[in-house]
Amino acid sequence: MSENPIGFYGHVKQYHNLKTEIDQAIHEVLESGSYVLGPQLAKFEEELARYMNAKEAVGLNSGTDALLLAFLGLGIGPGDEVITTSNTFFATAEAIWLAGATPVFVDSELKTRNIDVSKIKAAITSKTRAIVPVHLYGLAANMPAIAEIAKAHDLFVVEDCAQAIGARGNSFRIGEFSDAVCLSFIIQKNLGCFGDGGAVTTDNPELAAHIRKLRNHGSLKRSHHSIGYNSRLDDLQAAVLRVKLKRVDQWSQQRRDLAGSTTSLYVKLLWPCRSLLQVMSMFTIFMSSSAKAGMRCKPTWHQKASRP
Repeated sequence: MSENPIGFYGHVKQYHNLKTEIDQAIHEVLESGSYVLGPQLAKFEEELARYMNAKEAVGLNSGTDALLLAFLGLGIGPGDEVITTSNTFFATAEAIWLAGATPVFVDSELKTRNIDVSKIKAAITSKTRAIVPVHLYGLAANMPAIAEIAKAHDLFVVEDCAQAIGARGNSFRIGEFSDAVCLSFIIQKNLGCFGDGGAVTTDNPELAAHIRKLRNHGSLKRSHHSIGYNSRLDDLQAAVLRVKLKRVDQWSQQRRDLAGSTTSLYVKLLWPCRSLLQVMSMFTIFMSSSAKAGMRCKPTWHQKASRP
């Protein structure tokens, strides 16, 4: 059988399509002399908050730190338990561990591969502080049901939206039923910069202020510090993201169009809820054994986690 490989990412092609605008944005930052916590970051945070329908957006150096600083900003730490799905990238649990808390895993449901809401209540204990749903493959989890459980047990909700910027539920938006939304801008994402990047969006100004302080060595004012982190989204990446943010919905629609037009006798697209606005961060398929015999395949997640 002849091979016809399809590239996993199209970073360079995307850059070439936007080269003039991106080069100009980068040039303006370099000429400005303001590279960290500068005007490009402030403008991107304002535009991102508006896009997410949130009151606040805080640019950070990664999606992992977005989760970690959201947990710390909410006071989650040693002795606490945080419920999340077992079907996610390692960073979701890693951030919980880094905060000093313990992840408690709930299985995913077969239809969507997102967290099985019916199993969350059984995982709640006296130590539980938060639920972290993951919008896997760009498909929104069942946020209204998760929020109802969280409210009944006085729990925080932090959305892992690393793969799902622009996604929507059939009757809700991302961020509507949570305390914070955590985003990743690493190059593979629908909205990707040219390196690492992330952000937290929230309707809680106090939480946003706390995260801003944590990202900058515990400082909101020069030479006034408490314990914090070096987790700032730099202005070069913010400038690139500003160029791309204007186009992310168009790109996600193109992904949906391509997914909808792709058919095969051997594969079944993981697109279980077309009433939801899935942004297709991955083209994830179920394959029959006969199809696997003639194709090079690898699972999306194949990992073993252990706490150090």
